[in-house]
Amino acid sequence: MKGQEENEGAAVTSWKTRIKKCYKRWKRRQIKKKNNPEYQKKKRAAARFRKKLVRYLSHAWMFPIVFFYFELLLRIFGQTGIFKGFAYMMLFAVGTGFFCSAVVSLFPKKINRRLSIAILFGVGILFIVECLVRESWKMYMTLVAIVRGAGGVMTGFSSDLFRSIFTGIPVILLFLLPGILYVLLGKKKLPARRLKIPYTVLLFLCAFVLTGVGSFAASHLGAKDKYKSQFEFNKATETFGLLTSVKLSSKYAIFGNDAASQFAVETSAEAKKNSKKNKDYGENVSDVDFAKLSESESDETLKSMHQYVNSVAPSEKNEYTGLFKGKNLILICAEAFSDQVISKELTPTLYRLTHKGIYFSDFYQPSWGGSTSTGEYSYLTGLIPIDGVETIQETRDKLNYYTMGTQLMKEGYYSCAYHNGAYDFYSRQLTHKNLGYADFLGEGNGLEEIAGSWVGDSVMFDKTMDTYMNQQPFSIYYMTVSGHCVYKKDNAKVKENLDTVKKVLGDGLKDTTLYYYCYQLELEKALTVMVEKLEEAGIADDTVICMTSDHYPYGLEISKTFGNTEDFVTDLYGYKYKTPWEKDHNTWLLWSGCLENENKDMACEIKTPTYSIDITPTLMNLFGIEYDSRLLVGRDVFSDTPPLVIWNDYSWKTDKGTFNAATDEFKPNKGKKVDENYIESINNTVTNKIRFSDQILKTDYYKVVFGDSQ
Repeated sequence: MKGQEENEGAAVTSWKTRIKKCYKRWKRRQIKKKNNPEYQKKKRAAARFRKKLVRYLSHAWMFPIVFFYFELLLRIFGQTGIFKGFAYMMLFAVGTGFFCSAVVSLFPKKINRRLSIAILFGVGILFIVECLVRESWKMYMTLVAIVRGAGGVMTGFSSDLFRSIFTGIPVILLFLLPGILYVLLGKKKLPARRLKIPYTVLLFLCAFVLTGVGSFAASHLGAKDKYKSQFEFNKATETFGLLTSVKLSSKYAIFGNDAASQFAVETSAEAKKNSKKNKDYGENVSDVDFAKLSESESDETLKSMHQYVNSVAPSEKNEYTGLFKGKNLILICAEAFSDQVISKELTPTLYRLTHKGIYFSDFYQPSWGGSTSTGEYSYLTGLIPIDGVETIQETRDKLNYYTMGTQLMKEGYYSCAYHNGAYDFYSRQLTHKNLGYADFLGEGNGLEEIAGSWVGDSVMFDKTMDTYMNQQPFSIYYMTVSGHCVYKKDNAKVKENLDTVKKVLGDGLKDTTLYYYCYQLELEKALTVMVEKLEEAGIADDTVICMTSDHYPYGLEISKTFGNTEDFVTDLYGYKYKTPWEKDHNTWLLWSGCLENENKDMACEIKTPTYSIDITPTLMNLFGIEYDSRLLVGRDVFSDTPPLVIWNDYSWKTDKGTFNAATDEFKPNKGKKVDENYIESINNTVTNKIRFSDQILKTDYYKVVFGDSQ
């Protein structure tokens, strides 16, 4: 035992000795190298090269790091989720950064530095603007949309804008920080210089490799639809980052998006149901031969559209066709209205018009990104807005053939549109005249007698109705403002209505939610004024009132811009919404005095899913207007066409269930079963309708089909 221990000790000592000897030999060699002039020369040369390389390339790494930093900040403050499409965002941000580095490296030192400063601050300001837009309107917007809406925001929402800027100062400083640091430290720490060609080529190569890998992955993997065929600026920004969305939107605007302009032939059995009616009323079709148009068309997009229309099953006329033929029409788009405010006690007129007319118990007004203009567009045109606030702007020089305004004007109706806000906001003085209204009057171009920021809806109705009630038949459109946020205690409508609201609702709701009710009581008052005037004039039975909202009351959500530290939407709804259909559930008010009198038997409840896109074809049918149902995205709710509600993120709802595009999950309604092809079939139909809606506007398709016949 003792001998074994001695042997083990000797072995340890032997290894220690060997290690010490190896270290001493290595040390002698190092000393010898240091004393060798040739070695010292090489060492100094390597050090100079490393220093030179760092000096050359340190500036090159600035943009990749800063752009990645910007994208991370946007995700944090935009609350879109840091890890959603993180790999795409990183590849695109770093790749774009290297590209900018390569470009600035082509210029001499002074220009290089000035250009770098301009890029840092310019891109930083772009991110600041988008961050503020996201905070206020719950979506990212294209640069074109922001520029177009800037004037209106400055005039109509200046207080909200300044509040947003003030509360967002820390965020603004964080985005400006790289530019500030570069100005202060750049000359010493990040000296600008023109790089030699090999280095510049290397930077361009890095940029192309990274963005190329990102583009290939985005185009062929899970996000390919958002990148190409289903590109939408807001969703793309959330997935790929702002810089890539700006690039893609610019690319598609200039060169078009072929992937989003082709349509599948409709073959689904769901496209057509057997009519439940015994009587054959005929189909809603025009005499246009779309097969012939397709054969003679050379443009591939238009050719595909003709083929698509020709494959769609038309809807049938029905017992409600022509019910309102020749009657007056008043369309109302109610700012931020929610059906939650409707009750017998608090809003008796709203309750009467909703329940004594045609009642839509499963109606949706998709927010389309949260903008009033997109809600107006879907309401007036029956088409899905694709490009956010830009969409309605594009109607200015297009043939808006299938709008109620256009069709009723052709029949000799007196027409006018009103808005108790700035007349030029969203360029309404241009768009609405081209949507079928001979005049558009707002604050600043005709409604001076009721001038005053955010004047009450009841005042607007009272002061304008006498103008048209003696000019029957009339086609009138109102865009209201009384329901617009911010919902504050010192508002005149709150002071006027708060006691009434508390008396009916009690103390169960939070203060801001109660203020919202007070704002909406102005709409109740306005509708009361309207109905009383129509009844006093004896034309209530000859007049149809159609009203829905532009979007859900997003001014109740948590927002620094609106001063909300709590989620008051949850307080209003009584639950926290998780899906598009929960958030956007609303009502569609469709009433005429005749539905309480001679046509009382026609008043009914529509229980199937409906949405704002269905309003135009339904009104076309009710007013007995000849139209081609295949050219409208929505459906006449009284027809045999199956219900389909679409959101622009490709979610949908039918009478059989709901599909959430964000989670790729279908949830069948209770007692409903679908076959394995149902979801794919409806998904294809949804894609077709969204693309078709987009291309109708972009190609001026109605003008292609009908000529200049407005």
